[in-house]
Amino acid sequence: MKSLAIILLSVVIFFLTACNNTTGPKGDPPDTADILTKLQSLSDLEVREIVPVNGYPRQFEIDISQPLDHANPVGTRFKQRLYLSHVDESAPMVFMPTGYIATPNRMSELGPALGANQIVVAHRFMDGARPDPVNWQYLTIDQAATDHHYIVDKFKSIYDGKWISYGGSKNGMTALFHRRFYPDDVIATVALVAPISLTIDDPRYDTFLENVGTEDTRLKIRQFQRAVLKKRDLILPMIQNFMDNSTLPFSRFDAGAILEFEVAEYAFSFWQVTPGDPTSIPDSSASAQELYQHIEDGGYLPYYSDPYVTFYEPVYYQAYTELGWYKLVVDHLQDLLVTYKQPSYSYMAPRNVPLNFDPQVMPDILQWLQTEGNNIIYIYGGNDPWTAGAVELTGQTNAVKIVQPGANHYINIADLEERDLVYTTLSQWLDMEIPTISPFIASPIMPYKPLDMVLFNVP
Repeated sequence: MKSLAIILLSVVIFFLTACNNTTGPKGDPPDTADILTKLQSLSDLEVREIVPVNGYPRQFEIDISQPLDHANPVGTRFKQRLYLSHVDESAPMVFMPTGYIATPNRMSELGPALGANQIVVAHRFMDGARPDPVNWQYLTIDQAATDHHYIVDKFKSIYDGKWISYGGSKNGMTALFHRRFYPDDVIATVALVAPISLTIDDPRYDTFLENVGTEDTRLKIRQFQRAVLKKRDLILPMIQNFMDNSTLPFSRFDAGAILEFEVAEYAFSFWQVTPGDPTSIPDSSASAQELYQHIEDGGYLPYYSDPYVTFYEPVYYQAYTELGWYKLVVDHLQDLLVTYKQPSYSYMAPRNVPLNFDPQVMPDILQWLQTEGNNIIYIYGGNDPWTAGAVELTGQTNAVKIVQPGANHYINIADLEERDLVYTTLSQWLDMEIPTISPFIASPIMPYKPLDMVLFNVP
């Protein structure tokens, strides 16, 4: 177990170093206007200095003007929000092109380890980067990657240190997509729990759920799912009561739809976000109240409210047009389903918008990662269902892949048994010394469920 004293000391050393790096030659006082002036001199940027967090000396909230269609740069434009945490112009830069939103308190593990600056970018069409009006055809992987290339290219005119990209879950996927289209923008990438799905119902996830954990645990999950549906008439009023007493509006899904989605999703969510201990799962003899309470305690019921659905619409649009997804496994529940015989997350995509899946996009990205994707570290959790979509290395690149046994979707570098391998590898690729014991102060990963949403005020 890591020593708390070592971790705290590392944090102190990093932040003292960061502050010292803002001084000029021979210990001159920091130039408090210089970096702001340089940022304001860049075109297409609206820059506001904000109170810094996470110990950074200075921080900026920036809106950058981006073309809606990069093939038509003189056409419609939109503002994309990013946060710049500043240490020193010559220090490394951790670039975080998120798949979701950008917040000022989002922090990577690599920032302290590298003594680095950091840029966090909201993904196009998500909050903070949503065009008005929304034209969904321009929400594509290559358009987003070009957003990120434009940002890197612009900020490299100021920050001339070594650039590395970092992200987890859809954030990690976005970092990999950026590398696919603009491989020279950064020297290296660390992608955590970043799946590469190949179809909208990729069967690898089904196979994973059929084999993860023990048979007893998988059986208990199936028994819980059936027990809930068998007590449907008793549980529906409890869900309705939750909806009626919520401050959030529910107009897209009724109580019956929510019940069936929660049951259908339960196995995937259990392995994705819990430690995998089945003792918390009510058995088939549990009362309707106990079964419902277990569902409510999961914290997912707000996910079906209008603000959440609107928030996630871009994610599901991407899933069913390019990213791919997984099928909710309900074969063992068919006799008990009423609202949906085959629940699908396509129901959460934008309404009245065509969802035409392009089957060539993700295989192309996977092939590039396997054959040309050098200087990439892939990290996965052994119990996380998304690991079924992990990039399989072919030996054609120098990429490193680490799967932590028993870990879920929240795995971080600090949790790895092989964490030293991450930092020694990065040291070689970046040609710089990196402590192998680094403080863990990263923000939670944004998962595919609402555990890390702005509506919950979680960073």
